[in-house]
This record gives sequence, structure tokens and C-alpha cells, in this order.
Amino acid sequence: MITARPFRALHYNPDVVDMDTVLAPPYDVIDDAERDELYARSSHNAVRLILSKEADRYAAAGRDLAAWRRDGVLVRETSPNFYLYVQEFAMPDGSLRERSGVLASVRLEPFADGNIMPHERTFPKAKADRLKIMETCRTNLSPIFGIYPSGDDRIAEICARARKDSPWTDAGDNRGGRHRVWRIGAADDVAVLRDCYANTRVFIADGHHRYETALEYRDRRRAAGGDEQAAYNYLLMYLCPMEESGLVILPTHRLWCGPLGSSDEWLGKLEQAFSVEAVEVSNAKDLQTRLEAESAKGVLALRLRGHGGAYLLRPKDWGAIERALSEVPAVLRDLDVTVLDAFVFEQTLGVDYLEDTEAGRVVYTHEDDLAFSSVESGNAQAAFLLRAPKIEEVQSVCLAGEVMPQKSTYFHPKLQTGLVFHVLDDE
Repeated sequence: MITARPFRALHYNPDVVDMDTVLAPPYDVIDDAERDELYARSSHNAVRLILSKEADRYAAAGRDLAAWRRDGVLVRETSPNFYLYVQEFAMPDGSLRERSGVLASVRLEPFADGNIMPHERTFPKAKADRLKIMETCRTNLSPIFGIYPSGDDRIAEICARARKDSPWTDAGDNRGGRHRVWRIGAADDVAVLRDCYANTRVFIADGHHRYETALEYRDRRRAAGGDEQAAYNYLLMYLCPMEESGLVILPTHRLWCGPLGSSDEWLGKLEQAFSVEAVEVSNAKDLQTRLEAESAKGVLALRLRGHGGAYLLRPKDWGAIERALSEVPAVLRDLDVTVLDAFVFEQTLGVDYLEDTEAGRVVYTHEDDLAFSSVESGNAQAAFLLRAPKIEEVQSVCLAGEVMPQKSTYFHPKLQTGLVFHVLDDE
């Protein structure tokens, strides 16, 4: 079970910065245009730490972090706290939702211990990048997103009581979200939270690369003569109960941006295993609605360059697909994303999934409209749309000790960077 503790957060000084201008999404969802927008919002926006535009972005992040601390832009709490974090956000259909969880300092453990468990595979390149940031800044800049099966009402009671007071931080972001934070530091409340979290296990919803990077960083510090109780043995984590009504998972669609050759050849290969139905839809919402209405296993949607409308792909013989995926663990075979990545891409179309992803030929997006329009604009040759995974599927995979393919889920919305930072050197 996990060890969670309060911590002395490093945070923006509201007397120096406008909090509405300094928050940023995680580095891996920021494109060049949004990075420019975040840069323009503030000379102290957190994007300058997690995704600097400088030639040596790692050194630049370290310099900026040190300068902001020296100049009082960032200040350190005098006492440790847990932090209740509530996000208000819009769904893709425009409806408003809210999600809440607690920010804590959580002791790092290898996945093999079974207390903190992954649900997705990772890419080596991304981990190397984040390790350089961590080595330079010696700070957790963005929280890991953890979910856990609740069962103890005491956490909810403490959070509800905290929300009766005015928030410690209340800030907007560049995507229209609202982020409120309350300190939880009373000794009795801290003791209850530590006890509650000590009786649960956590599944990583988002931040796999950063978690594995933190383990590597910890091991390097220990090998250099470090202390097993030092701050770098912990990391910043957001703990959200699986029963939370605002816990939303969106699908992560796949775009093929490499050479297509003959689109008819692709369709011919797909027709060997799938019933390919042409559907007349004019937008992504209609296509996604048609896809979500399907109840059979392994149904996918396809939009293909040079072809109007779109296609629904339904397996002709599910047993044949299962046999083709016989080396894949049983708990993973029924997942749409496994059918797409391991069967359609790898076995049917001959795509080397990892290599083509690293080379930028396979691109990911959770935005239905972008997946749909990228083909029409010519930015992609094909777009495969998926149904949203269910939280029960994620839990089943984790409990079986397995991991889903890379980019299987998109927990919406992303946690913002800049509300609190977790310093990895004891001071």
C-alpha cells in the first residue's frame, strides 16, 4: 500500500504574478502554437520550465527556476500540507463538469511491488527528455495523476470540510478551465489522510513517463550516496478516487502521417478481416456517435485520404482475431486499442508501431474533430477513431499485472502545471 505525506509546496507568489497567466498543461499535449501562446501570457508561465523554447531547454529551465526562486516569484511553504485540488472543465460537447482529488508527496515504489501500478506502456525517448529536466531542476514540476478504489468516506469528509473555506488558490488556464486549491494541514486531518492512503493501491492514470523517470532519478541519487528518506524518494501525485463523478476518459485516436501508397490497397487488406461499411457523415461528432453505438468487440472507425465520408470496421470473425493475438495477454485482447495497434497496424498493414511513432508517422490525438479534419486537410493520410475506454477496463488490466498499449487513454482534462511544485532536495 502507498505512503503519502504532506509537503512544503513551492508555489507562485500571488503578490508578484497573476495566477491566471502562469498555468500550463503537461508538456506532452502542448504543440508549438500553444507554447507560443503560453509564452505570451506571462514571462513566468510554467511552460518555460517544462517545455522551454531555448536551444538548451534543460539548462534554461534550471536557470529560470533558480531565478524565480531568488526573485520571489516562487516561494516555499513554511509548513507541510496536503492540497485539495478541484478542476472545473468543459466536456467536448460543451457541458461543464468538476473533478477533485488531493495533491500529496507519495513514496516512489517499483511497479513490481504492486502498490503503484501502471496501465500503459511508455516510450524511451520521452523518459530521457524528462530525466534531463528533473536533473536540472531537482523538482517535480507536474503532478502524476493517480486513481484509487475508494471505500473510506473519511477522505471525502475532510475535503468537503476544506471546501467550506475560501480557496488558497483560484486560477484560470488558457483552455477555459478553473483550478482551485485548498490547504489541508491540520494535524488530525493529516493523520487521517495518511492512514486512509496507507490502505489503498494506486493506478497511474497519466504521467507514466514521469513516474518511471522519477524512479531512475531516485536510483541515481541513491547510488551517489543518497538517503533513502530524502525528498527525492517521493514525488508529486494527484490522488483521485475511481468513483469520482468527474473522472472522464476520452479515446486517443491514431493518425497515419506516413506515405499511404494506394488507399484501395489498404481497404483491400482490411476487408480480409473486417466488414467495411461506408458511412455518410459530415463531421467527427456524427462518426464518433455511430462508433460509440456499436456494442461488438473490436469495432473501429476509419477516415481515409481520397475517400469521402468514413468507414466502420467490424470484425468478421472475432475468434480469428483472438487467434492472431494469441501471444497478447487475455485481459488485453478485447481492447479496441489492442485490435488497432497489434492487429490492424502491425499484422494487417505492416506498420512498425514503435518505430513509426518515434519517427512521427503515427500521431495521437484525443480530439475527434482534429482526427476527422486532419485527413481532409492532408495533414494525415488516414485516421483511425476509437471508442472511449472504460475505467473498469483500466482497472482489470492493472490488477492483472499487465499494461495497455501506449496512448490508450486520455484522462480529461489534464492536470495543470504551476499550482504547486515539489522540491526534491531537503532544505
